[in-house]
Amino acid sequence: MITYRELVAAATVGLAQRPLSVIELPEPAGEYGTVLAADPAVGLLDAVALLDAAQRAGRLATPISLPSPAPTDTRAELSPRAGRIVAELLGSGSADVLADLLRAAAHAGLRAASPLLPALLSAAAADSALRDAVSATLGERGRWLAALAPEWLRVVDSGVMPAAEDAWETGRFAERRSWLAQLRRRDPDAARTLLAEGWARETGDDRAELITVLAGGLSAADESFLEAALDDRRAEVRRRAVHLLRVLPGSAYQARARARASEVLRVEGRRIVVTLPGELDDAGRRDGLDARPRTPRAGEKTWLLRQIIAAAPLELWAEILGGDPRRIVALPIADDFTSDVHAGWRRAAVRQRNVEWARALLDVSDHGPSDPGLAALLPHTERQARVVAFLQRAAMELVVELQSCPPPWGRQLGEAVIDFLGREVRREGSVPVGVVLATVARALPVDYEAQLRKLADDAPVTTSWPRALRRAAYLVELRRRFLEELR
Repeated sequence: MITYRELVAAATVGLAQRPLSVIELPEPAGEYGTVLAADPAVGLLDAVALLDAAQRAGRLATPISLPSPAPTDTRAELSPRAGRIVAELLGSGSADVLADLLRAAAHAGLRAASPLLPALLSAAAADSALRDAVSATLGERGRWLAALAPEWLRVVDSGVMPAAEDAWETGRFAERRSWLAQLRRRDPDAARTLLAEGWARETGDDRAELITVLAGGLSAADESFLEAALDDRRAEVRRRAVHLLRVLPGSAYQARARARASEVLRVEGRRIVVTLPGELDDAGRRDGLDARPRTPRAGEKTWLLRQIIAAAPLELWAEILGGDPRRIVALPIADDFTSDVHAGWRRAAVRQRNVEWARALLDVSDHGPSDPGLAALLPHTERQARVVAFLQRAAMELVVELQSCPPPWGRQLGEAVIDFLGREVRREGSVPVGVVLATVARALPVDYEAQLRKLADDAPVTTSWPRALRRAAYLVELRRRFLEELR
């Protein structure tokens, strides 16, 4: 077998000095030996050219195995028209609108068309706000495709991603997490035991993700493992262990949180009296408390006070302070600690998803219009009624309320928003145009498109209103056309 180096050496010094008969070239050039010229010198140059082309093209040193074909999808695809709207939204920077429409498609039992899958997976890999919606419309082929690229695997919901039998030992991380989640649903104790056995061998990032699998089927049997995780060297692991222990009824963590909270608030007469906590000890740090304020104006003691209140089960306050949430929240608080105590309660209500406490705190005039986390706990119709009530108030309050009221909006709220926008356009008010209309474009009933365009035509051309209103109308139009395709 003649090598490229031998051919070059012969061509350099000449065949007279180094005779060489070109009879056999290495693969893949050897397959073209019949095209070599009969003249020895020309044939030599032909051989050099063939080997050079072969080297530039490259070849696989070892064969590779192709993945198994994608499984058959039984769900119907989105129509071509709906697919074109998805593609248009992918390039428009309207992730919220796209996510809403993909969720609507999934609810209708439809999946994204195959040509859209790479773009959807790439968009969702880059924007976590899209991941759940994209995952819901991938179908079997989309999940198969996601498994072929590490950056796409994070998009796939581990609860539905198929996992091979040996995925726990040999799979990539997303496959291992999926396998563990499926085992957790079948046998919670076996999943926890398996996780504990290999816990020390997992990386910090993997431990932080794998521990979240225990949220499914969480029970008292998981407590000792989670308590041990409070001592993990990785902060994110500790934080997620705290989150799980916080929602585990009757846990030792809850008992410690109750004991701390019982020492900081009490009733004297008809008011709440605050006792500021002492220095944060190691036990408190282990339970996730942090002595360093995250806001410049907060003192260390008041910051710790907020955390202690937020960590306690809300039912504790009925035992200590007496009454239902409305009565408790209405009690005066001594020494100007109202904002700190209410901040702790608000955080606890959001964490514990307590609607009764959310209503009570929202009714307090100095906090009501400024906490979207609380408003998001209310039933949908109640949230819309709040927004209608706030439409006559300050612009920034309205923005927060609008953002806490996800689609779909009812006609009463739609009419109220159109009236509000008309007033703002005429008086060139201080409402943040882009923020408000981004929410409006996502949630306004789709038959209000013409009214938005009319507002744009009537708006002063020297303001940002015309362009923003037309953009909102365009997105509402896309929503209308897409939803028509789902019928």
